[in-house]
Amino acid sequence: MLLAVIIPLLLAPISLYNNFSLVHRLDSAEEQLRMLSHMDELTGVFNRRYFFEQASRELERAKRHKNQFSVAILDFDNFKDINDVYSHLAGDAVLKHVAQICVAGLRQMDTFARYGGDEFIFLLPDTNAQQAKECLDRILEQIGASGFQFAGHNISIRVSVGVSVFRGNMSDFNALMREADFALYAAKHQGGMRVIAHRTLTEV
Repeated sequence: MLLAVIIPLLLAPISLYNNFSLVHRLDSAEEQLRMLSHMDELTGVFNRRYFFEQASRELERAKRHKNQFSVAILDFDNFKDINDVYSHLAGDAVLKHVAQICVAGLRQMDTFARYGGDEFIFLLPDTNAQQAKECLDRILEQIGASGFQFAGHNISIRVSVGVSVFRGNMSDFNALMREADFALYAAKHQGGMRVIAHRTLTEV
C-alpha cells in the first residue's frame, strides 16, 4: 500500500512536466504557423494580408491621435526585361535582393511587404512626405548601386516609388492606395527610378 501511494507521488511531477512541455511545443508550433501565414514564400518579407492588417491599425491610430503616416508602392521599371533576357530564376533572385535592401533600410516600426508580382509596399508610421522621400531615396540609391549579378551576368535594376501621406479628411485606406498608385504611375511617366509624392506630383 505504501508503494501504491509513493509511486504516483513520484511520477506526478514528471507527468506534469511532460504536459507543460507538450503545451509549450504546441504553442510554439501555432505561433510558427501564424507567422508563416503572414510571410511571402519567395522573398521572406511580409505578405499583403499582414500589411493590410497593420495598415488598418495604423489608420485608426492616426485618426485617434491625429498623426501622419505614409504609404509607398515600389514597382520595377524593367522586371519583364529581366525575366525575358536572364530567365525567371533571375527575376526571382532580383525580387529577393531588392526585398533585402528595403528591409535593411527601414526602421523596426515600419512594415514592408510584397504587394504582388514585382510590387512591394511600405507602411511608414509617424512619417511625412519629406521624411518618406529621404528614406526611400536612400533605398533607391542602394538598389541602383548594388551591382547585382546572376549566373555571371550583371543585371541593372530600376524601380519607381509612389508615395501617399494620410490626411485627417481621408475616409479609408483605399484613398491612400489610390494616391500612391497614381504617384507611382507619375514616377514611371517621368522616366522611372525616382520617388514621387501624390500631393504635388513632383519629386518632393
